[in-house]
Amino acid sequence: MKIVQVANNTLPVPPPDYGGTQRVIDTLSRALAEMGHDIILFAPKGSSCEGNVIEYPSHLSDKLAFVRERLPEDVDIIHDHGGTIAEARLSVPTLCTIHTRSRLDIPYPVYVSKTLLRGKGKGKGYYVHNGIDMKDYPLKRKKEAYLLFIGRMMNKKGVHYAIETAKSLDMPLVLAGPVPKRRHDYFDEKVKPHIDGKQISYVGSVGGKEKINLISRARCVLFPTNWSEPFGLVPIEAMACGTPAVCFRNGAVSETMKGFPELTCDTVEEMIHIVKKGDFPSPKKMRKYVKKRFSAKAMAKSYLKLYQKIIREYPGKGGST
Repeated sequence: MKIVQVANNTLPVPPPDYGGTQRVIDTLSRALAEMGHDIILFAPKGSSCEGNVIEYPSHLSDKLAFVRERLPEDVDIIHDHGGTIAEARLSVPTLCTIHTRSRLDIPYPVYVSKTLLRGKGKGKGYYVHNGIDMKDYPLKRKKEAYLLFIGRMMNKKGVHYAIETAKSLDMPLVLAGPVPKRRHDYFDEKVKPHIDGKQISYVGSVGGKEKINLISRARCVLFPTNWSEPFGLVPIEAMACGTPAVCFRNGAVSETMKGFPELTCDTVEEMIHIVKKGDFPSPKKMRKYVKKRFSAKAMAKSYLKLYQKIIREYPGKGGST
């Protein structure tokens, strides 16, 4: 099957450090390529994949026109990850993964959780859980005595709750992740005053081996998400390394953490209690859970079923390719 993946013109695929959507696109593309499928990736400069990369120019004024003009004639399906291509309703079978809480008027929307499908999608469309390449996440049984928060430094990610938890337990906390351009006030007021380089340290945005090293060695990862989380990749990455993730039950978290309800909670007080008690599932059990439900292979198989279904059903109407 010849499959086109269309990324947004933001971060390269894979991303150098932070970039959940781009990492999912990369993981999916590699898994599909390993299964013998031909991949064509439309993405920003600096991107790579197990296939053919068509790079966007530095100043992309019309993504739809750019993709349409360069689309091979024998493509079986287009997998859009932004919405622009899907909204155009080209004659090539097209589906679109909605990675955020957006709602798009498109024929074949795919959400990253059942929670999003029911909420934003009103039950119309499909869902496929994000997956990770298990080879990128080594199992580590021995942990060190520090807590970890990894994510964007913003209110909806609940960084201040992670700090409150660590201070209450008198445990070291490592903060990792970028400060969004419009969230400097939050960082300066709620996070920065607590950073002392001893108990609370900030290492900035991390990726690759540095990120995996932090996750795999941590006693546990704190995920006090402060909004309706569309999916939540960090807890999955943590558990793949055998590191427990203690999470707030917001959005899709209860869905993705279904196998370990004892690691979920609603308040900082409950989070403190869980971490203090330290009665965590075994690293092997957590990794097995992730491998079965959230591996790259599981994600790719689910998308392949959808690709085949959509190819059979697609009316072939819309704009010309």
